[in-house]
Amino acid sequence: MKIYLDNPTDSIAINRVVENLEKYMTGVRVSDKADADLIVLHVFGRNHHVLRETESILKSGKKYAIIQYAMKSTRNPNPSDWKPIWDGAKVVWSYYDLPTPNLYLAPLASEPSVFYPVDIEKNFVVGTLGVRACYSSECFGEVHLAAHQSVGKVVHVGEKPNENPIVTYYSGISNDELRLVYNRCNWFSALRRKEGFEIPAIETLLCGVRPIMFDTPDYRRWFDGLAKFIPENSVEGTVKSLRDTFRGETWPVTEADIEETKLRFNWEKSIKGFWECIN
Repeated sequence: MKIYLDNPTDSIAINRVVENLEKYMTGVRVSDKADADLIVLHVFGRNHHVLRETESILKSGKKYAIIQYAMKSTRNPNPSDWKPIWDGAKVVWSYYDLPTPNLYLAPLASEPSVFYPVDIEKNFVVGTLGVRACYSSECFGEVHLAAHQSVGKVVHVGEKPNENPIVTYYSGISNDELRLVYNRCNWFSALRRKEGFEIPAIETLLCGVRPIMFDTPDYRRWFDGLAKFIPENSVEGTVKSLRDTFRGETWPVTEADIEETKLRFNWEKSIKGFWECIN
């Protein structure tokens, strides 16, 4: 089977998915959609755009598979709006339990050979990662304010949204540098007010750093027992929960936690399961 692996963004996370799709694929990757038997679509945006593309793929006699990253933040968050798209796919891979018979329910993953504990001083109370456009939805302001009120320093990987004397910024760093940044944190924020699987939560766990997540069913499904959960609350309520966390005792990640992370979030297992649903 000739397969086209769509890669529509410069997202580091989606690039990692594509790399592993190719690594474990059983067909042949082609660079032109016209040459493909199957097109793999990364879905995180507008329903009507995806619908037009999938209808075009089927009319051309080809098949498609979907990796659904977003649901609640799309312009059509109702599953009934997506069912024609999902039900026409060979398989729909998501970490959401979507109402389609074509669902492949599985998590994303990370690389234990890249992210692991390092003996280094922990001089940041918490780390954050993301782009400026996600400043509000990923609670950077709440995290930074809670750290300031707890007399702690913060490290942020990504664009600098503003000047903040307690925040150290890094951008364009390598995985080796990112591993060291993770290891310098006591906690790492994986908070999202909309959605997202949060691959950095896996990476920090592998580095021996506990992620903080909102207590929602989808995060509980995959990270129960591994993440520090706080209520999804108002800005003020979130700041209080974070401040209490930063001022309280740390929750060290054990070797057993790291091994459990490797078992739950395994690229080979997730990707091979995806290809098996297609073949």
